[in-house]
Order: sequence, then C-alpha cells, then structure tokens
Amino acid sequence: MLAREDPDLKDLASRIHTLYFLATPHRGSGFSKIFANILNVSYGQKPFVAELSRNSESIASINDSFRHLAGDLQLWSFYETDPSNLVVTQAVIVDKTSATLGFPNEKSYPLNADHRGVCKFFRQTDPNYQTLRNTFSTTIDRISLDSNTTTSQASASLLTCYRFEIFVTYLKTPT
Repeated sequence: MLAREDPDLKDLASRIHTLYFLATPHRGSGFSKIFANILNVSYGQKPFVAELSRNSESIASINDSFRHLAGDLQLWSFYETDPSNLVVTQAVIVDKTSATLGFPNEKSYPLNADHRGVCKFFRQTDPNYQTLRNTFSTTIDRISLDSNTTTSQASASLLTCYRFEIFVTYLKTPT
C-alpha cells in the first residue's frame, strides 16, 4: 500500500502483479487473546497483537484502503482447514471468512494444514506445496501472456519457478 501511495516508489508499485496471502487474518481472529498470552510468556508483551482481534478497527481500515489500491492486482488467498493445538482446545486460527478479502480479483483455496503448517513443506509431493507451486506457475503464465514476452523472457520465468522450488525445498528440509 505504501509503495502505491508514495510517488518515489511508483515504479516499484507498478511491478507488483500478484500477492499471495497464506492464512492472513484479514478480519482478525477470535484467538488473538490466547496468542497475546503465549507471546507475553515467551517474548514479552507485544502491543500489535491486540489489533488482531475480530472486527479490529485497524484491520478494517487497512482492508478498506487496500481495496482502493488493489484493483489491478491478482490476489490469491489460502486458508487453513486443520485445527491448531491450543493450550486447552483445538481450533482453526484463521478461518476462510477471515483469510479471504472478498475482492473480485481474489481467488481463494484451502490448504490442508493448521495455522503453523500452511507455509511448511517437507516434500515436493506435499499437496499444499503443489497447490502453491501451481498458483505460482499460473501467475508466471499470466504475466507472460499479459506482457507478450519473448521466448527468452518466458524461459527466465520458468527458471524463476524452478529456482523457487529449489529455494522452498532448501528452506523446509528437516534437520
């Protein structure tokens, strides 16, 4: 949002084609108080956590501003489907209602994982990994079509996708 509002960053903002949101609480979470307590014990008090509550005015304001700036962006929102183990219960932390914005240019998909697992992949055969990889490939194809790229540019895009697979594999290899 800041890049689109700042004239000095206009060139950077014009290069952003797609955003991916992985279990992002666009409408907050009913578990923000539990999260605040866990952080308080582990790392100390974090004031921003209060803004993650359901129907937070700060989140609503950010979403309203984003709506006016994101009309030309492709949006992919992924939501968790598996409950997370909390201290006294199990629950989905960011449900589909909160994880999706409801914008016309948004596509939403489930990931079979809990909140901590939506961005963790240990194998390329993981269905969640394949879902994300396929959305990245779709984005690359769309950018190629939109810009009428040459063969060498399309090859560079495919190389980028391949490098992403290596990078994710490297990051998520269990130690």
